[in-house]
Amino acid sequence: MTQTFIRFKILKTIMLLGVLVVLIFAACSKNSTTPPPPATDKTALQKALDSANYYSTNTVEGTKPGQYTAGSKAALNSAIASATTILNDPTSTQATLTNAAANLAGATTTYKGAYIGQIAAANLIAYWKMNGNANDSSGNGHNGTITVGHAFFGAGVLTTTKDRFNQAGMAYHFDHGANIEVPYTPSLNPTQMSISAWVRQDTAGRTVNPANCYIIAMNRWNGFKFQTQPFLPFFTVKVFEPTPAPGDTTIYDRDDAGTAIVPGTAWYHLVATFKAGVEDFYINGTLVKEWTNTPGTPIALTSPVNLVIGADLPLSKYLTVDASGNFLVDYGGFWTGDMDDIMFYNIALTGPQVQSIYTNQATL
Repeated sequence: MTQTFIRFKILKTIMLLGVLVVLIFAACSKNSTTPPPPATDKTALQKALDSANYYSTNTVEGTKPGQYTAGSKAALNSAIASATTILNDPTSTQATLTNAAANLAGATTTYKGAYIGQIAAANLIAYWKMNGNANDSSGNGHNGTITVGHAFFGAGVLTTTKDRFNQAGMAYHFDHGANIEVPYTPSLNPTQMSISAWVRQDTAGRTVNPANCYIIAMNRWNGFKFQTQPFLPFFTVKVFEPTPAPGDTTIYDRDDAGTAIVPGTAWYHLVATFKAGVEDFYINGTLVKEWTNTPGTPIALTSPVNLVIGADLPLSKYLTVDASGNFLVDYGGFWTGDMDDIMFYNIALTGPQVQSIYTNQATL
């Protein structure tokens, strides 16, 4: 009995060990058949990195056409570094990779928007440097005539003054309606436009229409005008509306939504641009307001009026009695202060182009 019992116990033990081995094998077999995590596709992120790295490596920051606005590459390089980390991380999920590719593509697009495009010579309509005369330096012949202001404004006389670099005789001082009148030609009535001007406003003691400080104008609100009102950059343009009925007109009378210049000793670089649907304001190279609800094309004047720098109308057009108000001198205005380097374009300049002009004209 004892030997039989011992053999039974041994057999039972062997059987239990066998069951245990089967269970262990089964458990191992189950684990080995668990599907691996899904594979990730890094193609899109790698493509975005290739594009971003190309722009980072093969472009140059600066202030000249063909370059990219100084400082704009930092954000791109930061996005490249972040995307590279995600690409090389084996634990990155597909969602993480996809988001990184989208973010990097966005950073690349933003950087490309900092490109300073060449402004074609044909896009510069006129350039009045005001270096002791009213001539146009663009080569297009839009020379002006220095004109005394209307008696209602005080019959002001234009005088030379120091420019923003303190150089004597290299800018003009305007007051009491003194202005520069430029003969009308169709090229001065473009369908897109940008006006760039250096100004130092000084309205101390002014009593006649102090809110109407005109930099440059053609036929007041029936054409276009760039001014401060009284210290906010302000641009008005009359356009043909695309809807509801082509041929209808409207007047956009917009300021820069609150960023004022300070009258006194400081010079400012002011730019207003307009193209169908977009009107932008810049101060010292920086975009301060963009209006995107301005559809339509500036009208072609059917009764041409000369362009004027420093007032809203030519002296000969002012009327003391005018029921329409279009030429009433009482509604008029003029610049009080200094002006220099006025440039007039037949395109809406881009932000990088405006910043380039400001940077290059801010130093001798």
